[in-house]
Amino acid sequence: MSTARSRRAALVAFCVVACALYVYGVASTGCIPRAVEGIALPLDFMVGIPAGFYLMVVRPRRLTSLCVIPVIWIGYGLSVFALGSPEVGALPWLLCVLVPVEVAIAARECLKVAHIYRVAKAKGPDPMVWFTETMRYLVRHDTAAHLAAAELSVWHYALLSWRRAPYVLSGEKAFSYHNAGGYLNMMLGLALAFPVEIVGVHLLVAQWSVAAACAITALSVYAVVWLAGDARARVMRPVAIGGDCMRLECGIQMEARIPLAAVREVTFTEPTGDGLAKGDKLNFGTFYQANIWIAVKQPIAVRTMLGEKRARVIGLSLDDPQGFAKALAAANH
Repeated sequence: MSTARSRRAALVAFCVVACALYVYGVASTGCIPRAVEGIALPLDFMVGIPAGFYLMVVRPRRLTSLCVIPVIWIGYGLSVFALGSPEVGALPWLLCVLVPVEVAIAARECLKVAHIYRVAKAKGPDPMVWFTETMRYLVRHDTAAHLAAAELSVWHYALLSWRRAPYVLSGEKAFSYHNAGGYLNMMLGLALAFPVEIVGVHLLVAQWSVAAACAITALSVYAVVWLAGDARARVMRPVAIGGDCMRLECGIQMEARIPLAAVREVTFTEPTGDGLAKGDKLNFGTFYQANIWIAVKQPIAVRTMLGEKRARVIGLSLDDPQGFAKALAAANH
């Protein structure tokens, strides 16, 4: 059994055992003397099981210690439920001891996260890299880290990037793609329509339910921020050629680094043949209408919001595909 599978099995086993202990502890409260119950149950739920969770799950998987805090509070909630009051037995004393411990854990982890963020920020100007490195420390899983980083990047680009220049490294020649295929025009149209639509839908739904209207409005505002952030990311993260490598970007959705020597061909129509399967191609063109395709000699790693993929052909929509092809040909000679 691989290390990943064994760790996953250990996590599942611990969760099953912990749930069984929680259920047994709550169910057996009527059979235990009140004096013993008020001390033993909180100690098991708030100290024993969280300690086991740390030793069996958090430490082997090198997870953040913040994962232990929800387990402690679950134990506290079940203890209050089983004992009938937060003032029974050892509960008040445990709470007084554990709250400072939790604050110390949170402060320590926050300092670590801030340090990782500062180090990542010092390495380069790309916010996606800052957030990905930070979230990878917190969740220890590439797909989850990329999803969380994409979410944070959307808000960064939507709210904090308006006075900044696009992300272009020294020696690179950048190629924009935010105007290709009418994407920017569509975003401008939505920007004009959204305020009217949001207000109209809110007033309409509010006739039946104010809570539902507020929920729909909040989701609509979130969608606006998301679209604005993705549109701004397309401006801030251009495709670039520099040195012996090209950098492909598509907003917050994709990024790849391709050595120029690895490029097999660049075409303006979707390549076929050469044993290419559907899974070998990734189309990031505007509305899936790519106007340039980069084929490589061997499958390369492409980072997407859902994790890393392997591809032999990548399709993009560029504002100047002809200029990109000429610049790539010149860089290869």
